Amino acid sequence: MATIKDIAKLANVSPGTVSRALSPEKSEYVAKETRDKVRQVADKLGYKYSLVPSQSKHLLNFALVTTLTLEEETRDEYWRFVRRGVYEAGEAQNINIKRVIRTSEHIKPQDFEEYDAVLIVGTISKSALQQIQKFNHNIVLVDGGGNNDDNVDVVDTNLAELTDQVLSKLGQKAKQIGFIGGFRHEVNLDGSAGKDIEDIRTVAYKNWCIVHGRQPIVKLVDWTAKQSMQAVNDLLKEYGHQLDGLLVASNPLTMGVMKGLAKHNLIPGKDLYLVSYDDMEFTSYLTPSLTSIWLPKVELGYAAVLHAETLVKFPRTWHVRNILPGKIHYRETFNLD
Repeated sequence: MATIKDIAKLANVSPGTVSRALSPEKSEYVAKETRDKVRQVADKLGYKYSLVPSQSKHLLNFALVTTLTLEEETRDEYWRFVRRGVYEAGEAQNINIKRVIRTSEHIKPQDFEEYDAVLIVGTISKSALQQIQKFNHNIVLVDGGGNNDDNVDVVDTNLAELTDQVLSKLGQKAKQIGFIGGFRHEVNLDGSAGKDIEDIRTVAYKNWCIVHGRQPIVKLVDWTAKQSMQAVNDLLKEYGHQLDGLLVASNPLTMGVMKGLAKHNLIPGKDLYLVSYDDMEFTSYLTPSLTSIWLPKVELGYAAVLHAETLVKFPRTWHVRNILPGKIHYRETFNLD
């Protein structure tokens, strides 16, 4: 009897690809050309499979919406890890997760009526959210930027608290602390751009400066390493060696910052203190190793599915914020005494 490995060998793909291509629930994640090739090989070998979804396997059906473009997800793996958590929870809980629906696909709000719940990843506009709520009230917003926290159930991290904590430590060492970050870009349901809103990290930094009588030194970029490299060059031209601390809103941005510092022969942790967010795996292997704020990425996606499942099974009229705490990992770019 033919096996998945036999099909994979003849189709020149991985066994995992074969499994997805022959699954009624997962085949849409495989390119049509590959899917057709796998099925042709399976048919030739007499491998039995069904294209009809099993009604008993998945008890609930959730839609997954992201406001991020493919380019944005490719640039910042934070969002890919969040989505991975959604899939893992769906598999564990026997919940069917709809393929990624991007707002750039010009979504019709009535399309969400058939789903048990809707998971939205990213910064969606209030008008878009209200349009979806007319057809589905079971909505969970994942890391939505804070602009809709009062209007929907939210799963997020404690970014403001973490920012305040690390600045309090940094403030003991550095007198001039700069911040490099970016705006959150709202997206409408038809894919058009809404307004730009200040990111929570930026707001928390400014508030800390006000409370502690510090001058806010802010450079906001479009979340690319190229722009963050230019931002740190501009800061150094303006403040020179008086700038002795930097807080950068993401690990990808920090790559540009570190390259910019290197051009000025400045070493983080020696010539100035450097702290970032995300704490991707590579940060501890950099030279010097990067102090970074770990954020629960996969955990956010996983928690969102569990949250939505509870929302479906136990309806209520009030909204809940589910906050998953992060951690600060101090390394060589922040030498604690």
